[in-house]
Amino acid sequence: MIGTRSAWLVIAVALPWMGLACGRSSEGQENGRDAELERKVEELMPQIEGLAGLQAKQTPAVRRASAETLETYLLSRLDSEYPGDTLENLAEAYRAFGLIPDTVDIRRLLVDLLLEQAIGYYDPARNVLFIRDEASGVMLDAVIVHELVHALQDQHADLDSLTHAVTSNDARSAIQAAVEGHATVAMFAQQLSVTTGAPTSIDQLPELGPEMAAAMADPSQFPLLAQAPAIVRDPLLFAYLGGARYIQRLWKTQPGTPSPLGEWLPESTEQLLHTDRILSERDRPTPLTISGLPRGWELVYGWDLGELEMTIFFEEHLGDRRLAAAAAAGWDGDAYVLLARGGDQALVWYSVWDTEADADEFAEAYRAVFAARFGGAGPGPVFTGGDRQARIERLTVSGRAAVRVVESRRGLELDAVPEAVAGRGGR
Repeated sequence: MIGTRSAWLVIAVALPWMGLACGRSSEGQENGRDAELERKVEELMPQIEGLAGLQAKQTPAVRRASAETLETYLLSRLDSEYPGDTLENLAEAYRAFGLIPDTVDIRRLLVDLLLEQAIGYYDPARNVLFIRDEASGVMLDAVIVHELVHALQDQHADLDSLTHAVTSNDARSAIQAAVEGHATVAMFAQQLSVTTGAPTSIDQLPELGPEMAAAMADPSQFPLLAQAPAIVRDPLLFAYLGGARYIQRLWKTQPGTPSPLGEWLPESTEQLLHTDRILSERDRPTPLTISGLPRGWELVYGWDLGELEMTIFFEEHLGDRRLAAAAAAGWDGDAYVLLARGGDQALVWYSVWDTEADADEFAEAYRAVFAARFGGAGPGPVFTGGDRQARIERLTVSGRAAVRVVESRRGLELDAVPEAVAGRGGR
């Protein structure tokens, strides 16, 4: 997922029945302090502890924040998470996959998108909840609940360390989903109790699944979200809805309300898309590292997609959700590098699979994507379309069925193709 990993936000899209209320100014409030917010935090904390299954070690501070304050915070977090050209290089890799148009300014898009959506955030570095000036009434309670869950999570697990302890893009997306899903379930349960006037158990909530995402991205309310590239929009929504479904299933199948941040912390989006692969028998991914650059080439960017983003890749180019899910199912790990030499680029992408049949299905789906993007293709291992070419090979990596894709300008050959080994490197 492209996005700031350390700003634990609640987005308005998760609250479709509310919308933004009339704003109120924070002018005259000392350092943003608000007596109403502080009182609500004190009142709601005992209920939130029960809904989240976490005991508070301290009560965090809470402050009002303007849109300008939020924008400054988001920009600083983006600069911290993606220093220098890192974010643009990541966007360039997604352009190579055909997932982001050349015209998109990714940094501006992310900030504008989150400003459209975010109505509150928890800053773990300062242990402070920030609530947008616009939030009031029922929305205010919902934001406080969601962000207080993040504060409790941080007290028990240190949110920033969770994501920075892993180098896999897919693992970070899975952790983000566990964190946001946990807060989302507690938030919806609290809101249902307000609506019904009676205490609500988690079992009373309807299952909140990622299939609800299309209904959440209402273009009349959230035009930037609706128009954002799928590789930006869909992982953002999955973090809330896919994560919420995982939390609900975890709490229905395991005694008590176990925290998703310890023993049950997911390691891949595969485990969240197919919850039996963590709740019944944990299917751990195979980490891959690609090493050895061909002579004269430089690394633009290298990371991994994971099953969620791989599904988005296939759906974006083939326009068929079921086919996309089937092509990405059986994923066991992947890694890619985008290389550059002069004005040329080459994409090298390895993936490993649960079975030989899964690997074959991925290879055929990739061939279909190439044909959809560039035309041409064909039955052999090397195929061309327009000014592009690709080589797709079936091989074995660390005893697992694997596929290697090398895509570049037509007629361009690499002196040596980088090799993949089991084991995770950094991005």
